[in-house]
Amino acid sequence: LYGRVPRLKTPEQVTRELDAMLAAGTFGAVYFVDDNFIGNRKAARELVRELIRWQQRNGYPVKFACEATLNIAKSLDLLALMREAYFTTVFCGIETPELDALRAMGKRHNAAVPILDAVRTLNRYGMEVVSGIILGLDTDTPDTPARIGEFIRRTHIPMLTINLLQALPRTPLYARLAADGRIVEDPLLESNVAFRQPYDSVVSWWKGLIAEAYAPEAVYERFAYNLANTYPNRIALPPSSARVSWSNLRRGLTIMKNLFVHVGIRADYRRTFWRMAWPLLKHGRVEDVIHVGLVAHHLISYAREALSGRQNASYYSARETPLARREMLQI
Repeated sequence: LYGRVPRLKTPEQVTRELDAMLAAGTFGAVYFVDDNFIGNRKAARELVRELIRWQQRNGYPVKFACEATLNIAKSLDLLALMREAYFTTVFCGIETPELDALRAMGKRHNAAVPILDAVRTLNRYGMEVVSGIILGLDTDTPDTPARIGEFIRRTHIPMLTINLLQALPRTPLYARLAADGRIVEDPLLESNVAFRQPYDSVVSWWKGLIAEAYAPEAVYERFAYNLANTYPNRIALPPSSARVSWSNLRRGLTIMKNLFVHVGIRADYRRTFWRMAWPLLKHGRVEDVIHVGLVAHHLISYAREALSGRQNASYYSARETPLARREMLQI
């Protein structure tokens, strides 16, 4: 949109925006949506140092999240600063654990550090990793789903966006596929790409991975790892009026009530939920129960909608689902 020259906000601009958000009642989490938070590491360090000062002045009212390439794991000094600023989540567009595919996509930076080691490094600094996964790449084989499933189990990444490849207009990928005659404009299909592998096979792989990754036991097992090996590595937040207030308490109690009713009582996986929740509640880890319970419920619900055809296999798909039609009618 603005060319290939990155534009930067000064740390002071960012903290002024945070001040305005706080004055407007924003609390909880703030997400930096830059495609790569560490694209300019010098600027990132300057910003994070200012974020630390802002958090300390305001009593750590929010947690931060960002997107970054996986080679952020090589910048331990920056990770230490991010931990101090209370960055708790990093989205890494890993795309695939298959190294040949990463090289073919020009994503060599994701192979700069062994993927499992990089994820573990981020976990040691208290940061939960969220990962993007793509199926339908030219390098995919019938063995790809099994490799991705093993990757998910070994990394213990709780939340993954598993999508079919979609070519967006005015991108190099779209231009290359169009030149090869591999753009398919069919609203009944899940993707506009003519895959190297049979279309039905790729969709079947996607459904299989969604079903496996977001089965309740699997989701909670991955969260259990992070409860034991990631969350305890975060800084201990000081008590402050920004975090401990009547409004936050009322909000927390409302969320807990809804969580206990809809998941702890009504859900068919309620026993799995309570195996996670009860030990945490006994140790006062209420925020962890809320975080895991809400995110897990979303992932499990999404998977069931996807497998029943009510969700698309790509966030950018043009295929109209029954869910989308209902939302349009409501508008």
